[in-house]
Amino acid sequence: MKLRPLLATALFLFASLAYAADTRPVHVAMIFDDGPDPVQTPKLLAIFAEEQVHVTFGTVGQKAEASPALLKTVLADGHEVANHSFAHKQPKSISDAELENDILGGQKAITQAAGTAPVWYWPPFISIDDRVRADVAKAGIAIYMPKKLVVSGDYMSEVDAAELLRRATTGVEDGAVILFHEWRPETAEQLKAVIAELRKQGCVFLTFSEMAKYLAKQDAR
Repeated sequence: MKLRPLLATALFLFASLAYAADTRPVHVAMIFDDGPDPVQTPKLLAIFAEEQVHVTFGTVGQKAEASPALLKTVLADGHEVANHSFAHKQPKSISDAELENDILGGQKAITQAAGTAPVWYWPPFISIDDRVRADVAKAGIAIYMPKKLVVSGDYMSEVDAAELLRRATTGVEDGAVILFHEWRPETAEQLKAVIAELRKQGCVFLTFSEMAKYLAKQDAR
């Protein structure tokens, strides 16, 4: 006679646990590369302020030198800046000396423009080899290694606004980095829709450093 209430209670607890598991937040870090861009970056910053989202900007040293005030605004708004090299060269196509200058020169230029030093290196073309690792170590920082990379494809002209939105919000998992670029107008145009869709999926938004701390805690469990 008592089995039915016990069974009902067990089913309720199981459903509650399953619901709790399904509603755990999905932590993501959005990275916006190749800026600061005098036209598009302010548009991105305005949207982030409205949506109360913080991201990481993959900053290029040459562009930091050209727009130091804009870079300082990025930081003042609570975002993080990563070293994305000085001139965004393909590491595989340049000499040892050129690569060292691109990485260490980027760190120096960004630090001088921003007034604070990046703690992460975000490699152009996501190209990493022993030479890159050695020069990043010389710069005294660390390469950010994403748990999973979701690529919006906004750097490709054949990827239109609708496809950009689809790619940026598909296959997103806890700990993922979602890659965008600052200079593409469609990226800013689709950003609110991207954020809305990601929030529907339970996403919360972290910077690289916040994500690193979160993942370290997860690994320690």
